[in-house]
Amino acid sequence: MDERHLARDLRFAHRLADLAAEVTMARFGERLTVETKADGTQVTSADREVEEVLRREIARTFPGDGIQGEEGGLDPGSSDRLWIIDPIDGTALFALGIPLWSTLIALRRDGVVVVGVADVPALGQRYHAALGAGAWRGGERLHVSGIARLAEATVLHAVDGAIVDRVHRVTRRARAARALSDAWGQLLVAQGSADALLERPPCFEWDWAAPSLIVAEAGGRVSTLAGADPAPGCDLLVTNGRVHDEILDAASSAR
Repeated sequence: MDERHLARDLRFAHRLADLAAEVTMARFGERLTVETKADGTQVTSADREVEEVLRREIARTFPGDGIQGEEGGLDPGSSDRLWIIDPIDGTALFALGIPLWSTLIALRRDGVVVVGVADVPALGQRYHAALGAGAWRGGERLHVSGIARLAEATVLHAVDGAIVDRVHRVTRRARAARALSDAWGQLLVAQGSADALLERPPCFEWDWAAPSLIVAEAGGRVSTLAGADPAPGCDLLVTNGRVHDEILDAASSAR
């Protein structure tokens, strides 16, 4: 892919993140009412407002591009490009005034995610990656940890009953385990602060597209707990790559 196009698209993704932050930071701390959608996920008026702003900006700048947003669904567009948006990842935290939420923006072209931005404006941190150009937090290049054994690893997790047994098989072999998830958990793996994340409730492309590119460009690996590529409604395993196979084995082993 033309590096000039990648650079342009990354600049635009940053522009979208700036627009989103104008909305979210004006609303953050309000203790907003949280609604539960039909799929069981949560939403506030701020989620919807951010997505509407981003959809308008994408349509104005790249009118042929498609958009997949958590709140507004799919507009396939007429090009081979699809913007994937989670306006507020960690809605419940946002509504409570806890700063561990993010805005996720990715561009998928011809089926491949080529740009990803994960903005954590309440903490003043922004992560980004472009395919083949590394992962970054601001101007600092990111690298996953060098931990190579599960017994030495810090594992983050958020689970429901569907995978709780598998997660316990992993965490009891780890050096440490902490209940922490969403994109923030993936970003901690990318920057080397944690070594793995196991997550379910069900995850969708807007949950993983941007952070997964950041993780991969930092040297990590993302799959389901069965070792497959992520697909809508899946669980997620995000690691530094070095402990990935050992965690897959531990998760699938008999008690």
